[in-house]
Amino acid sequence: MSISDKNQELEILTCDDKLLWDTWLSMFHFPTLTVADELGLFSLLDQSPATAQEVAINLSLGSRATEGLLGVMASLGYLVQLNGKFHLTQVSQTFLLPHSPYYWGGILHFIRENPLSHSSLLEAFRNDKASIYNNKDVWETHEVEEEKAKAFTRHMHSQTVSPAIGAASKGDFYNVKHLLDVGGGSGAFCFALAQRYPQIHCTILELPTICKIAKEYIAESGLSDRVDTCVGDFFKDPFPAGYDAVLFSNIFHDWGWEKCLYLAKQSFEALPHGGRIYLHEILLADTKDSPLIATSFSLCLFWVTEGKQFSAAELEQLLQEAGFEEILIVQTYGYYSLVSARKP
Repeated sequence: MSISDKNQELEILTCDDKLLWDTWLSMFHFPTLTVADELGLFSLLDQSPATAQEVAINLSLGSRATEGLLGVMASLGYLVQLNGKFHLTQVSQTFLLPHSPYYWGGILHFIRENPLSHSSLLEAFRNDKASIYNNKDVWETHEVEEEKAKAFTRHMHSQTVSPAIGAASKGDFYNVKHLLDVGGGSGAFCFALAQRYPQIHCTILELPTICKIAKEYIAESGLSDRVDTCVGDFFKDPFPAGYDAVLFSNIFHDWGWEKCLYLAKQSFEALPHGGRIYLHEILLADTKDSPLIATSFSLCLFWVTEGKQFSAAELEQLLQEAGFEEILIVQTYGYYSLVSARKP
């Protein structure tokens, strides 16, 4: 069909192209956020609301750049303009200020250094494996490159702090005395539990490099009498004994079904009768086609790890296969849910 033939057949459409525009220009959202963070926009407005001209002067930006930066940040909900001055929203005050304990800086900085590109994602699809570190295994890389391990731990700490507090407040941990946080990273989840439940003592089971980093976070938390570390490889070493609960926060999504089933069975063997397992994850719908955050996060994990997000039905089946019963699923905070089960 020639171009002229196509033109002759054009007619009024029953749909528009807004979805394509939304998808195309969303590529600017996160980079604009990381740029705003690096430029110090949020810290500037934390000191005092400012006009666009004042922002331009303080950040040494041109007027066009400032208009674009402020426009996108306001449109996304990170800023609000009142009487000609830009103010931080509650979300920005909570998550985008370096002095905040909930600062997302770890994530912003990690993705700034490891940006997603078309070629990187295409490579992951074609090779059916993670490509973020030039096809190197993420966990092996962290064991030999301590700076990457620190950056990734900061990333996960930023991602975990507020959801962990939410899970601690809505999950049932009242009868837990000794909890093993498998792959617990910085210990963010342990800190949330220890602060809310005075009877809990938590242990972070991690690789040697991460344990070293976790000890720094523990020292800063002031909870060294309630939180400690245990060096181990959870795929090679047996789980230590003496714990009545095992937690996996953002761990199952790093691995495929068989490895997750292995971890669940290892937990079952290590726990006493009545002991509990907890899985902290963002859940896919059973149809695997929603919600958007879960499907997008699942694709992110495909790019970074060998895992994906699971549905509630999948995790329930997995835990039952490992021998657990009384499975409970509670939506806790933001997009997160806590899946728990008991060893009979």
